[in-house]
Amino acid sequence: MTTFVFTQAARMRDVMVGAVYQAGDAGELVVQSVRYTATRPFTGSTADTVQRRLGEMAARGAVEREKARSRAAVAFDAAITALATNAVVDKMVDAQLDRVLRPLVRDILDDVLEMLEKEPERVQSLVRGQRDTMVDELVGRIRSGAAAGDVAVDRVTARVLRRDA
Repeated sequence: MTTFVFTQAARMRDVMVGAVYQAGDAGELVVQSVRYTATRPFTGSTADTVQRRLGEMAARGAVEREKARSRAAVAFDAAITALATNAVVDKMVDAQLDRVLRPLVRDILDDVLEMLEKEPERVQSLVRGQRDTMVDELVGRIRSGAAAGDVAVDRVTARVLRRDA
């Protein structure tokens, strides 16, 4: 059964290849016919007809060329998207990133830790600066919260005093 399916698929492939070559042969015949027609000396209305038909063919050729270019661009975009979202490609990229980035990050981290070990004052000044910034930010938030609380207490006090008065 599988041999039959394989031979049918191979035969269909051969039919498609044959059809492409036949289409190419037909295209060559058309081109030869156009060349022959274009080189014939015509006069009067026949010359006008030939020139008009050649112009129409040229215009259609330009339109079809642009359509083919557009289809090729769409197919190329689809192929790139399929490739970019392919699970196998993702695994290959992840493997390469693990192979390259992991040792690089490890080396850089080792260098940073060694530098911090040799020059702890750099870290201390950095931590102090961060601490000062965090303290200033916290104090600012407490102040704004206290100010908002003062306003709320003032409102409550004003209501209470007005009711008792």
